Amino acid sequence: MKILAITLEKCSGCAIFIDDKIVFSASEERYTRIKSDSSFPRNSINDALSHSGLEGDDFEKIIICGNKISLIPSLINEYSTFSVDDQIRAMEEYWYPNLVLKQNKLFLDVFKDKINLDQFPFNTELGEKFDYHKLENPYTEEDGKNVSDFYKQIISEFLHVDKSKIMHMEHDWCHAAYAFYGSPIRDDNTLIVTADAWGDDLSGTLSIYSEEKGEIERIKEYSHKDFQLARIYRYTTLVLNMMANEHEYKVMGLAPYYNGPMIEKVEKIFEEMLKIEDIDFTFNKEIPDIYNHLKNNLKNFRFDHIAAGLQSFTEKILVEWFRNAIKRFNATSVVFAGGVSMNVKANMKISEISGIDKIFICGAGTDETLPIGACYHYAETHGIKPQKLENLYLGSQPTYDDKEIEGLSQYSITRFTSEEQVLEKILENKIIAVCRGRMEMGQRALGNRSIIADPRSLANVEKINKSIKKRDFWMPFAPVVLSEFQDMLIENPKKIESPFMTIGFNTKDGKSKFPAGVHQSDGTARAQLLKKEENPTLWNLIFKFKEKTGVPALLNTSFNLHGEPIVRTIQDALRVFEKSELEVLWLENHIIEKNC
Repeated sequence: MKILAITLEKCSGCAIFIDDKIVFSASEERYTRIKSDSSFPRNSINDALSHSGLEGDDFEKIIICGNKISLIPSLINEYSTFSVDDQIRAMEEYWYPNLVLKQNKLFLDVFKDKINLDQFPFNTELGEKFDYHKLENPYTEEDGKNVSDFYKQIISEFLHVDKSKIMHMEHDWCHAAYAFYGSPIRDDNTLIVTADAWGDDLSGTLSIYSEEKGEIERIKEYSHKDFQLARIYRYTTLVLNMMANEHEYKVMGLAPYYNGPMIEKVEKIFEEMLKIEDIDFTFNKEIPDIYNHLKNNLKNFRFDHIAAGLQSFTEKILVEWFRNAIKRFNATSVVFAGGVSMNVKANMKISEISGIDKIFICGAGTDETLPIGACYHYAETHGIKPQKLENLYLGSQPTYDDKEIEGLSQYSITRFTSEEQVLEKILENKIIAVCRGRMEMGQRALGNRSIIADPRSLANVEKINKSIKKRDFWMPFAPVVLSEFQDMLIENPKKIESPFMTIGFNTKDGKSKFPAGVHQSDGTARAQLLKKEENPTLWNLIFKFKEKTGVPALLNTSFNLHGEPIVRTIQDALRVFEKSELEVLWLENHIIEKNC
């Protein structure tokens, strides 16, 4: 069986499934260098085809992730590089008139100054024939069919395949299948949880894996009108003047810095909006415009009070939901995916629930992994049990000519022969950028497109923030920890597997043992627990570091400049190396060092 799956909205991209496993997956942003790009993923598709050696006709099925795809808003958002001010403008000039005043404003009309019709797919012969207003709205049957037909035709022409090969798959089925088959858990009656802002009119689902039937069975759906947790978090992020759908992690990182009485007052505002009883959520239907409601009710609170109250509310309601669900369905194993699953602080609280024996939070649980889940679900429903996802190194491998690198006379260049060469630089407190092996899928660098450093030095945090990443001061960095030696640094009594940095852990004297890798307020760590078979070279490097220092960990953050996607190619890596104060670049076969 050969399947190509494509996601076409935020974080567009693709995945290829052959026989019983994923062989390639990547997001378009890595190619266009536009963060969270939602343009048609022609570059990632072409790379996937090149990697697999396949052509369009080789696929049994081509899947579009999602039944309802909002074309025009996505294109305007991404092609015009929407700012925070533009997002606020959308709230005030599009959503408020439509939701509250019951006007019929079109996104295209509000933002006609922003769209660029010279972009693909509009600059195609097909695109020129369409009235773009007909592609505006996926929520009505007619307009939804227009959008679907448009994209099926675009894909048909792009891949030179018959439209009959192309199908849609519901958004949350993709999330659920990825949550289960992307995990190492295969237990009967495993509870599968999805939660996000919106997808095909849903914001969450509960499913159970039946070993007897060999498939996932959905047991509960949550309407986007009732389960509004992700939207509350999204719009609060915007109220704090941060990018919605992007900077929620900043709010989460800010939250632990305040732990006072104002938390309860902020929480009360959210509790009056969203309530849970058993496994049912109820949203106050008298709030048609969440953003303006939050803006008005939070205006007298300090930004850290808001962040702390929001995070506390999120953790409490998720813990109650999970606790009630495992009790209701007699489940002891849990897997979780969807945008809400990216909240590592909440995941930590969920993992501590008595009654959950096993839990796995999938890597990159947002929409960029929908294509992987789509492949899994299609395979499952056609009698094929997918292999578990061994790792997220699913992109292409960097290639370059040795002579090209050796010609960079402005740098000191040596051939890479052993991990000791890199270890030496780390022990000198130098910051190392890594671009080697297959690229990671998702927003978290896992060692192949990473910046690594000695986690014992807080000075390295300041150096990376000021000279390279230019991040907000409160944002923590994360460690990569050898799984075999995790008991030396973190508390993990359930021995939860966390290879993708998706769960926070309490640490054992983290602030003194590896302060650069923990949150400076609460001492927790969003650890990547690395097994040797997952990345032998990185594992060996950390093991040698442990032999020298006693610490089985390194600081690990993504290799990119502020506001940019993670690097993909050697050329991307060299550009960031040149534009920043990075000191050492570790490529496949070379170590490049700036001359002092």
